[in-house]
Amino acid sequence: MVEAPITRICKIIAFGVAASALAGGNAYAKRTVGAEGLKQFVEARLAESVDRPAVAAAIYADSLKQQPDNLLLASKTYVKAVEAGDFDLAVKAIRSLSLRGELDAEMPILLFADAFARNDMKAAANASVEMEALGNFAFLAPLVDAWIAADGGGNPLADLAVAEKNKTASYYHLEQFILHGLARGSDDDVMALLEKVVEQNEARMAPVRIIAAKHFLAKKDRERAIKLLEKKRTGPEARLLNSIMSGNTKNLAKKVDTDVGMGFLFQRLASDLSTQRAFFLSLVSAHAAARINPDSDYGHLVLGGSYADNENGLSARSEYKKIAFGSAYALQAISMEIASYSRDEDYLGGQERLNELISQDPTTPELKYLMGQLLQISGDHKAAATFFEQAIELAEKMDFSDALLASYWLSLGSAQEQAGLWPAGLEALKKANALQPNSASILNYLGYAQLERRENTASAIAAIRKAHEMRSTSPAITDSLGWAYFITGEHEKAVGYLELARAGEPQDPTINEHLGDAYWTVGRKYEARYAWKSAKLFADDEDMPRLASKIDMGLKPDLVSP
Repeated sequence: MVEAPITRICKIIAFGVAASALAGGNAYAKRTVGAEGLKQFVEARLAESVDRPAVAAAIYADSLKQQPDNLLLASKTYVKAVEAGDFDLAVKAIRSLSLRGELDAEMPILLFADAFARNDMKAAANASVEMEALGNFAFLAPLVDAWIAADGGGNPLADLAVAEKNKTASYYHLEQFILHGLARGSDDDVMALLEKVVEQNEARMAPVRIIAAKHFLAKKDRERAIKLLEKKRTGPEARLLNSIMSGNTKNLAKKVDTDVGMGFLFQRLASDLSTQRAFFLSLVSAHAAARINPDSDYGHLVLGGSYADNENGLSARSEYKKIAFGSAYALQAISMEIASYSRDEDYLGGQERLNELISQDPTTPELKYLMGQLLQISGDHKAAATFFEQAIELAEKMDFSDALLASYWLSLGSAQEQAGLWPAGLEALKKANALQPNSASILNYLGYAQLERRENTASAIAAIRKAHEMRSTSPAITDSLGWAYFITGEHEKAVGYLELARAGEPQDPTINEHLGDAYWTVGRKYEARYAWKSAKLFADDEDMPRLASKIDMGLKPDLVSP
């Protein structure tokens, strides 16, 4: 089974909060709302049902003005304000809830951000106390207290020491220690830590390296900025280094101050919460970061990602577009923007956006590659292949790494193969394998594409075996190996591998059809029909007649899976 080089972004149900405000005695403090209030509530719920959070938030806000004691409305207003990006309304709803002792654990984060941005450090300190009291985000208290101290000209080290001893807060300690050092002007001391961070090659620390490099640029220390980026650990770092080396550093320099450091803490928290699939909480933290440091490109990236996680594609794309093309994060933002179009199945919108960008900069390979990906997802494989060819031509002139070029050739080969442009697709896949001979994904695609056509069987199976040795936990590669054994007549062996593949991906139609064919061949006909029926539940339209025939008549030579 081929592992698709492009994976469609799945739709995910947004994470909800404020349950305590929707249940229990105090939550229904004012339930009799009258005809007009009921009408507004229904209108708001209808707006929610059609994914219009801004409209719903506005209706709830108006209702809350009329019924300020209604905790249900306050809770709904808060949630919809966060989802719509109305920070001030969210804070207003939180204050209404706070007066009645109905705060959820994450709400003080927004109160803190609001106070910190207004330079009201007394209110910020009070919000920190509430964070600690409510429990879930208590680990943030010493970290935010450190920036409160720094803002007032005090020493943050005592608070950082407390954070270092906390199991969760310690996860953020090193990067926060570095940012505090830069904000205080202790560049020489911090540089030793940053050099270790560079050597450790941890992708997680890339945003810290970028912040530090921009800090040194602002202090006219170009040498140190280059030293932090010269290994090009990530795409954004390589892009920033290229800008520095070419002298295009306008608007890139930025000293670390309390806003940068405090904002980054919430940016990082938002990213981590997203990884844990706590999407609503991620959005809360991303909004807090944006209120404190609204001009951060990394912040726009994180907030856009949080919007996307909460299925608000319009707001996500709006955030991504705030990142200038010269930014270190520009290409990453464009990629995420196009992924958002794809997630909404707005392929024409995505193509229009990419055409606009390509017309402005026709020599950037990544833009051509993104267009190829979008076209391939939309099903236009032939057009996708054309853009992949253009991307490769540009990338080879720019001396891209072998690993990156290999991924481009793999995409070209897959598009050509799916467009029926064979054997051109085979040659592209061989080129990808030559550039990166130890890639399990490339070996599997190369082997399986030939196996489907029953050509070069021996070398195809050898490629799949090698891929399986490298990544035996992949259901797709395990399926390929099982199917290879089926084709070569080792049917019992095939069943074993195909059962393992189905255990990893029980709903995959290709795996289930392969397993059904293998079951039938070894005489397990009842199980075969069960597997084919499972495949039919999720199969593409073009495969339905073949599966229906197998379920009805059993396996015939002309019905064997391709």
